[in-house]
Amino acid sequence: MTNNTQFHGLLLVDKPSGISSHDVVARLRRILGTKAVGHSGTLDPMASGLMACLINEGTKLSQYILEGDKGYRVRAQLGVRTDTLDTTGEILEQKPVDVSRVRILEEALKIQGEMELEVPIYSAIKVQGKKLYEYARGEQEVAVPKKLMKFWDVTPVEVGPDWAEFDIKCTKGSYIRTWVDLLGKALGCGAAMSALRRTWSAPYLLPQAQTLEAIESSVKQGAVCSAFVPMELALPQIKRIRVKGQGRVLLGNGQISHDLRSQLITAFKPSEDQYVQILAQEGGQLLALVGLESGKGFVLRRVFKY
Repeated sequence: MTNNTQFHGLLLVDKPSGISSHDVVARLRRILGTKAVGHSGTLDPMASGLMACLINEGTKLSQYILEGDKGYRVRAQLGVRTDTLDTTGEILEQKPVDVSRVRILEEALKIQGEMELEVPIYSAIKVQGKKLYEYARGEQEVAVPKKLMKFWDVTPVEVGPDWAEFDIKCTKGSYIRTWVDLLGKALGCGAAMSALRRTWSAPYLLPQAQTLEAIESSVKQGAVCSAFVPMELALPQIKRIRVKGQGRVLLGNGQISHDLRSQLITAFKPSEDQYVQILAQEGGQLLALVGLESGKGFVLRRVFKY
């Protein structure tokens, strides 16, 4: 890691609560000495946990990492409703909590599957070119859009007298705050999210990540940080094909060789594969991502240059 501008791939960060995702990116730019840093899914300032950050050529992987499912550990504060659906917001209603542990668990386990729900008014989704939270802060009326959200693997962690903690998985773009609000409505006492920690961003898990401090220490020492994931390992769920010689040269010019096309015909299964990774036979670098397009055949989706 002595020349960080030459590092290409992912960096798995354990984000602390209290700072924004933008703050994490800004700090990584300083630590790594490169402006080419992005991330694969925003975490609110109150949330902590796994952020898959994209470095240099890794920024081209954004859409492929963003599509992954997510997992969280969430704490719900019972007996309170807020305008933001979490405990950072303005309290709208408070009620005494008089529900049994058994009922809390029963209702939580019911809130699973795919459903069409309103997105939180305090969110960054745009309506007519303006973010929803801007309407909310300006006290302007707006039609709040709905979207499909899916929740599964709801698992109780611990339940207190007026709070409950769960592990939960969801599709990209599903709002855990909304799930907590649904739980509060089902219990009749209201609920607001009081803590959130991302534990999984498919295919990566929180134990693979490191804090910003640990990453900075590794970089200063010129050591290889265990939280770095090179390009060729960044998409383990996508099938790989290796290429050499003229096939590799043509890829660099944005072309697919006859031999590579033959390999793709054999390996690519439209029912299973959206993309195939093309790796160098020698060295193993990720050279390109190839997809299949109706009426055109195999096309280059991304070409990586190091």
